[in-house]
Amino acid sequence: MSDSFLKRRILWPVIAMVTMIAYLPALQGGLLWDDDAHVTAAGLRSLPGLARIWFSVGATQQYYPVLHSAFWLEWHLWGNAVLGYHLVTLGFHVTCACLFAELLRVLSREGAGLSRFPEAAIAPAALLFALHPVCVESVAWISEQKNTLSLAFYLASALAYLAFDRTRSRGSYALGLGLFL
Repeated sequence: MSDSFLKRRILWPVIAMVTMIAYLPALQGGLLWDDDAHVTAAGLRSLPGLARIWFSVGATQQYYPVLHSAFWLEWHLWGNAVLGYHLVTLGFHVTCACLFAELLRVLSREGAGLSRFPEAAIAPAALLFALHPVCVESVAWISEQKNTLSLAFYLASALAYLAFDRTRSRGSYALGLGLFL
């Protein structure tokens, strides 16, 4: 086992645990401002409704088909129980914090441009990202799940691209492009 693998086995659970503890109050929250308008409307809860989410621009308050597909799936899992929506958003945020730590790890190993990211700063930077107050809105407000969802795709895309940059593998490039799109 490599040293970095051991550090990830420790760092990721620490990030997850600390972040979940910090955001416990958000899990007890209800619907905020326009959350009820974003959680899947009754007319969109069927399979044809899912198609409308993607192909009918006015079907949802804002045209975010990936987000509203996630809401569609979440509605089918727990209906109007807001705890489920909050758990998904928190799960995305924890995932993003771990992906951010991984991105910093890759940048510390390979460097970016003129300098490398210092390896000793990975854990503090990832925890700062996870716990920074600017993220509270994205985690506590259900309709802002679009931020945590899109960031997960963005960070995974960046990691796939860096893998392509290292290996020149077409698969890594295709994965990075697919995640970015």
